[in-house]
Amino acid sequence: MPIVLDFSGKLVLVTGGGRSIGLAIARAIAKAGADVAITYTSQDATPVADKLSKEFGTVCKAFKCEVSDSREVNTMLAAVKESYGREVDIGIANAGITLWKDAHENTDDEFRRIFEVNTFGSYYLARALARSWLGEDIPVGSSTTGRPEAQQLGKQILFVSSISAIVAMTPQRQTAYNASKAAVTMMAKSLAAEWAHLGITVNSISPGYVATDMIANPPNEEAKAWVGEWTKRTPVGRFATAEQIGEFVATLVSDSQGGMGWMTGSDVVIDGGYTLL
Repeated sequence: MPIVLDFSGKLVLVTGGGRSIGLAIARAIAKAGADVAITYTSQDATPVADKLSKEFGTVCKAFKCEVSDSREVNTMLAAVKESYGREVDIGIANAGITLWKDAHENTDDEFRRIFEVNTFGSYYLARALARSWLGEDIPVGSSTTGRPEAQQLGKQILFVSSISAIVAMTPQRQTAYNASKAAVTMMAKSLAAEWAHLGITVNSISPGYVATDMIANPPNEEAKAWVGEWTKRTPVGRFATAEQIGEFVATLVSDSQGGMGWMTGSDVVIDGGYTLL
């Protein structure tokens, strides 16, 4: 019997969903019938959302949001809820940045920025979602008191981490990125344990090398040489496509196949065997 993904009636939020892996995720989920909200930082993703809507007959909208600013994340989520008239069902924290630079050359601002986007941004989204699902409107900087009572909210959060959370990637130097993604992976596990009694499942995926624009068009000659080395170090001998990651995520979060309705606290590695050796 074929696997059929059906996200009809679901609202899925994908940060950084206007390009690359985020767009592939948004596309795969919209194709399966979900309404999708995507966020962007600088380049307006409204044309991308409009194209998804027309192609798949679902409601896809774009929202500007700097994920490193918790106030913007809170405002964006409120705007999504108002625009669609309902709560998000699945939140996918995908937005992220990288930095190829020797650790001793990182400035304070550079190191901080990597964590602000990759780690803090993922946390801000997860926190905002949980508060919204619990019906709480809490000002930034304040906290709740006491543990929420057990509920069965039936909500999901997925963090897009990286195998850089597991192994120190080489020959590029990216200590800040590796550390930020390691924090994301552990944060997913910690939140999964903390929120399981609420009916919120939290998981992460750790992709290996994906054929994104950065790999197709390396920024310098040194990086061009790295691309060949990365291929050699991946046992299957090739990179994943963004579309493969998108389809994988859609299958993983699908209720129709069990998916994350029961699985929580897991980090799913999809890397062509890179971390085997």
